[in-house]
Amino acid sequence: MVRDAATAAAERDRLAKDVRAGDAHDAAALAARLRELDRLTAELRGASEASHDGGRRTRALIAINGAIGRLRELDGTAALIEQVPAELCRCCGFTRAMISRVEGSRWIPEVLHLAEAAPENDAFTSFIGDLEIPLEHMLVETELVRRRIPVLVLDPAARNAGTFRNLVDVAGTTSYVAAPIMPTRRVIGFLHADRAGQGSEVDAVDRDTLWAFAEHFGLLFERAVIVERLERQRAEIHATLMAAADAVNALAEEELGLAHHERPPEHALAARPGARVSPLATLLSAREREVLELVASGATNVEIAAQLVIAPGTVKSHVKRIMRKLRVSNRAEAVARYLQLTRR
Repeated sequence: MVRDAATAAAERDRLAKDVRAGDAHDAAALAARLRELDRLTAELRGASEASHDGGRRTRALIAINGAIGRLRELDGTAALIEQVPAELCRCCGFTRAMISRVEGSRWIPEVLHLAEAAPENDAFTSFIGDLEIPLEHMLVETELVRRRIPVLVLDPAARNAGTFRNLVDVAGTTSYVAAPIMPTRRVIGFLHADRAGQGSEVDAVDRDTLWAFAEHFGLLFERAVIVERLERQRAEIHATLMAAADAVNALAEEELGLAHHERPPEHALAARPGARVSPLATLLSAREREVLELVASGATNVEIAAQLVIAPGTVKSHVKRIMRKLRVSNRAEAVARYLQLTRR
């Protein structure tokens, strides 16, 4: 059994030598040997192509690792989006690469990088300036969002290719690869790439290496977003703390003056717009505040009733409501709460 390209080549050479030497005694044997030679030749070709593809994949993965390292040095998500198409062309050998974002039911091209100058590229760049493409049914990019896997499009101009024809016609592409950007399970954008002008089409190796690049970039982009959010929150917290520190310093450094400040009547405070209202006024009625003030002075229910000219039972009801509103369980706690609120 042929296990590698070297073995297949040796077997092919041996059979070709036997056929030329005329060792086969009849036509049937010669035909069988020729068929075996064809099989070994095809196997050799397949082994050679597999070896070539494996080498391409390995080289591309090494280059992708370097590209992600360079992108990691950039500052912020905006710089990442701006630079990623150029790095994709650099590490994977594409001629053109584009990053797009997904917003709801639309995909919007963001940055296009052109590794080589070509007449059609000017029209391509101008066309995507303000382009917003709906993610319609059967569109290739719609399938990217739905299935979350890369695609290889070998004939984008075909009627049933599922491509956005206006973009394909302007770009003049004959084949391209695309992959979703999905830091989490949600697709947030796309990467597109082709080999326009190279005299060769993209293939399955290009699709797989683009997919590897997109996965690495998605993780890097997620990290950059988290860092930016943390920095923004840190700045907000710092600003809040600094404002509080300034207020405390201003209060501590405020000069004291010996002056008599008369407290205006409570009804005047209530009538003045923007005036501060006593905490007790928001919790208790006027009568309840009178009762609580007398309780705080040490008066009994009977003494309070006599002073306010109401029945002792009414005073008792007032006291119960006051304790319920202040969320206390006895008169002592009510007095403590009263003193706390009045100090405020």
